[in-house]
Amino acid sequence: MLEMALAAFLVTIALVAIGGKSNTATDTHTTTGITFKGDGSDLPCPWCTAPTSEHDDHCPQCGQRFG
Repeated sequence: MLEMALAAFLVTIALVAIGGKSNTATDTHTTTGITFKGDGSDLPCPWCTAPTSEHDDHCPQCGQRFG
């Protein structure tokens, strides 16, 4: 019984250690940060990072709807 508890504990530790690692092969998109361009654009599109305006209801580049 004690061996089973110890084995379960070690497996849990191993899964947590493996799950905490980042795999860059599965990362599809990384951003370095948001920069202010001063051209009247607000936040970038969360899907394609194109510049958007506060009054846009969809992205002008990829067409994804906001909200």
